[in-house]
Amino acid sequence: MPATEGASLERARENALRDCPEYQSLPDEWSIGIDPEAGDRVYFFRDARPAEKHYTHPSLGPLPSPWILKAVPNYSKNTYQILYYDPNNHIKSRKDPRFLDKTLLQHSKNVPKELWIAASSQRNKNLDVSKMKRQPIGNRDIRDYFEIMKVLDPGDGSKGGMNGGVFVVRVKGVPNKLYIEKRFKAEQVDMAKDEIKMIRRLNHAALTCYSVAYIIEDQRPAASVWIEYCDRGDLDGLIREFSKRQKLADRPLPPEAFVWHAFGGLLDGLAYLQTGVGHLHDPHAKAPPSWMPILHRDMKPDNVLLRSRSTVGSNKYFYCVLSDFGLACEDRPSNDPSCDRFQQSGFKIGTMAYIAPELCWPPFPQSKKQLDMFPPGAVNSRKSDMWALGATMFNLAECKSIMGHLDFSRIPQGMSTGDYMQGIECRQLKDPLTIPSNYSPQLKDAIRRATYWNPRDRPDAVGFVRKFEQLQHAAGFDTQKNAAPLPEWATKKHQYFAPE
Repeated sequence: MPATEGASLERARENALRDCPEYQSLPDEWSIGIDPEAGDRVYFFRDARPAEKHYTHPSLGPLPSPWILKAVPNYSKNTYQILYYDPNNHIKSRKDPRFLDKTLLQHSKNVPKELWIAASSQRNKNLDVSKMKRQPIGNRDIRDYFEIMKVLDPGDGSKGGMNGGVFVVRVKGVPNKLYIEKRFKAEQVDMAKDEIKMIRRLNHAALTCYSVAYIIEDQRPAASVWIEYCDRGDLDGLIREFSKRQKLADRPLPPEAFVWHAFGGLLDGLAYLQTGVGHLHDPHAKAPPSWMPILHRDMKPDNVLLRSRSTVGSNKYFYCVLSDFGLACEDRPSNDPSCDRFQQSGFKIGTMAYIAPELCWPPFPQSKKQLDMFPPGAVNSRKSDMWALGATMFNLAECKSIMGHLDFSRIPQGMSTGDYMQGIECRQLKDPLTIPSNYSPQLKDAIRRATYWNPRDRPDAVGFVRKFEQLQHAAGFDTQKNAAPLPEWATKKHQYFAPE
């Protein structure tokens, strides 16, 4: 082969690697190569240790046997393609074999019956989420069926949580499927029943997805719930990454298309919690008569998780998923015997920076009782969930701080920010919330409507959906076609499958 032709093919190989979806999903400090000695098999390596070749993707996990990733040449065109290849049957494919029906079926065969549905299900664009089957809640401990990949919260109070621990896990026998396990302490099992049953009811793409759970109520109570793992962090992390770069000359901000995408998905998630059905782009949506409305009561950036598309290398934005239903409750009248105790008592619940103005004391709490209780008659509502969503979207658009919707300039001497943020004054100083001029007037209007000061003027999620659609369309962002991508640095990619 002439030297020029060889150089041309080498460039073609490099171009193919850069276009490879598995390359685009690599974490920082990882690269991709082609091994001629292994039949042009594609491998991964750490930039700091290029001699060490690995065939398991550090974020996506291994391919199901016998599939490999292979560079396939087209000599007539001097090009290469990176394809999935089955050497036993000589099959070449662009489709990730991790998500083939045959692979998912094999997963269910590799696990105990308690995990059959969880191990073989996969959320994707072609699936009607409302029709997904749900694994029943079991009554025996199944923790030994899982392998812990990372400890997110050891459950000892060091992370501030009240649970028995939060872990990234995978099912033994299913090598590349990750879940989040939330454990409950023995004294929390009664409370866990409500949370687990509520999560299992949810069937919406913007709400956390139940996988499996168990509850034991004998002499040694125990409970765990496993939910989908969202692999790209959360809005809190994304906002912080943009905030770090606010002093740069170009002061990067999230693409407006992404803000609309996040806003619309989460708005429809709240509408689903109200009615049991999604309303966005469905003017004829009808709520099932048996649905009991749900209040989330803890909408904030770090409870909005980011999940990649199931198609590796997809250019579409991540799914934005509302998580952590530990404070959620059914929206019942206060005289209903089943009404949540916090709704009845008026004790404060939620993240104080994101409680709505009507839940705050004027100008700020001035006694221990006011620090512990909402003002008389004030309770969390659909309107307060909406305000928290609007504040979250304001901070996503502004990207200065996760508490950019609050003003601490008048905090009294000697008062902590934690106490001051529970008052009206720090909110009133920023009202109306106004996003940077880089964004469209329609997005500014949408955030303003979601954060109207008076709850009588503020819509709930269902009441806002149609107006939101009109504003989104007028701004030209009702599809993701030609949408500007998020910068690679905006979110992190995990390495849970990386070798030691």
